[in-house]
Amino acid sequence: MSPRRYNMDSRTATFAKTRQRILDATIKLHARNGIFGTTWKDIATEADVAVGTVYKHFPTLDQLVPACGELLMERLRPPSPESVTEIIGGARDSEERLRRVANELFAFYHRGGRHLESDLRERELPAMREWEDYLRNMVAGFVREALVEDDPGDDAAQAISFLFDFPTFNAMRIRGMTMDLAAETATGMALCWLKERPAEHVLTNTIPEADKG
Repeated sequence: MSPRRYNMDSRTATFAKTRQRILDATIKLHARNGIFGTTWKDIATEADVAVGTVYKHFPTLDQLVPACGELLMERLRPPSPESVTEIIGGARDSEERLRRVANELFAFYHRGGRHLESDLRERELPAMREWEDYLRNMVAGFVREALVEDDPGDDAAQAISFLFDFPTFNAMRIRGMTMDLAAETATGMALCWLKERPAEHVLTNTIPEADKG
């Protein structure tokens, strides 16, 4: 290997290691202080680099947040929409199918912990909006697949899906529920709602003709 090629490879490796340190530091600080509670100076101190080095790698939040998200998802291993068939497996009745969905999603939420929390301001960031839209759509897709035999309709599936969202899981955990109990509670509430679900006109915010006037 020529000295020039060696030097280039060495600089590339150093650049990658520095970038990794910055991302590791940022992920840690964002979980502790929030995105907007973390400054570039905080990141530089945590990563043991100069502030200018942080800006060199990530000049703006629009570059930093997606990079952190990508690395974080590699570590947290969220379920993918394509994995729903494998997750549900051979379960046939709706209760077991929903329970398996809840167990899979809640295990991911447990792994994510503080990393999945965000405040109203953070949700305005494009990367955060994209992630939350993806997660909501994935959860709704899992619920629809779990209830395919019941065919509740898209409005009902969307209504039920909130029981399997991260904020619901987080609220149950804050109140002392174990993961297993949280999964059983979400599953039971979904089945009760299906059994006693309101008429379609309530879900679509329409008023029957007979009730008008």
